[in-house]
Amino acid sequence: MAQQGNFKSPSRMETFGDSAPLSSCGSISSGKPREEGLKGVDFDRRNFLGKLVGGIGAAVALSTLFPIFKYLVPPVATVKSIKELVVGKAEVKPNSGKIYMFNKDKVLVVNNNGNISATSATCTHLGCTVHWDNKAKIIYCPCHGGKYKQNGQKISGPQPLPLPTFNVRVDGENLIITKA
Repeated sequence: MAQQGNFKSPSRMETFGDSAPLSSCGSISSGKPREEGLKGVDFDRRNFLGKLVGGIGAAVALSTLFPIFKYLVPPVATVKSIKELVVGKAEVKPNSGKIYMFNKDKVLVVNNNGNISATSATCTHLGCTVHWDNKAKIIYCPCHGGKYKQNGQKISGPQPLPLPTFNVRVDGENLIITKA
């Protein structure tokens, strides 16, 4: 026969006869009834423990997921964007190229027999760093063989776009790069 109801309920204990007093079967014979002590509060041990375990679980989950979230979401970089930058002394030797940082871009400054030009040093194909090939007088990307003219125009290769250009000038001994 399946058990129905509370095992130690007073009504069930009465079915066993006078063998045991009600106080020994788990019922409380004296004291305040529960309804008088906690008016308006639906509160029992099972609900409290359930909420406590749920709260602890939520705290553990948050403390685990927060570092993962901070790792996956990159921090906001605040780079001050300027329109003109003195990158240093005009030390680009004739028939050579040198890379400078301008804001967050790499800029390739090329001195081809006194003809100074500046283009982005990042290939438009896959973002490789390009360099000046003095023998061929071109800007060359070593990753996939992309070739550009000195002014950044595409000659051949898999790159989809020409290199972005920058304005460059020599003021005394300083080399100044500005946005085009």
